[in-house]
Amino acid sequence: MDDKSRNDMNIWIKGWKETGALLDETRRARLMDVDIQQVIESLDDAFESSLLNTPVRSNSGLVEMQAWFAKARL
Repeated sequence: MDDKSRNDMNIWIKGWKETGALLDETRRARLMDVDIQQVIESLDDAFESSLLNTPVRSNSGLVEMQAWFAKARL
């Protein structure tokens, strides 16, 4: 790789590192502004609906999942 390409790549990497830090800061700020009570209330109807419309399972499905994993290992 020539010096110009290496320099361009380093500039690109530095830009993304700085952008990543800004995005993390923005995400944290937005999360701090979330009204948890409002979120819970807005999701309550969907949760109640899923309880009413989803049949009760007699197991968690872990046994079936482990069987799939065992088959995948072969």
